[in-house]
Amino acid sequence: MRQKLLLQPQPNERGLTLVEALVTLTLLSIIGIIIWSIFFQGYTFSQKAISKNFMHQETNILVAELTNLHRTTEQYEITNTDSNCTITVKYISKNDITNTEKTKVFSHSNMCFKFENAVTNPVKPNEGNLRLELITNDKNIPENKIALDTFLYRMKGKGADYGG
Repeated sequence: MRQKLLLQPQPNERGLTLVEALVTLTLLSIIGIIIWSIFFQGYTFSQKAISKNFMHQETNILVAELTNLHRTTEQYEITNTDSNCTITVKYISKNDITNTEKTKVFSHSNMCFKFENAVTNPVKPNEGNLRLELITNDKNIPENKIALDTFLYRMKGKGADYGG
């Protein structure tokens, strides 16, 4: 008879025991850490993807500008300064009667542009195409970078004038 009394809950035992509270807290902590790590990993991946997409866009704009200069000038000099991540082009426009040398500087506050290959100056577009290996990386996330291997070309000959 005494055993039956011990197995029945006493009316004054209400609430959680310390062990139940610790187990609940531990399980909630583990679930919270898993959710937080998934969220943080997704956010980091998203930021890298946004950065890489932006680098592709900026690199394509740079290549389009360089191609335009290659097609519209007789000769130019292109230099790359690794220390400040800029590309500088000195040129004289075909249509400029004063023969004034102009300079275009390509730089970005969050990106670094550099050439992997050496460029022989001065570049004479009528004599051949220019192969560029362009590396663009994010200054905030240096391991996030893209490489673009391209040719700057133009139609050769007397009748090939793009006017620019």
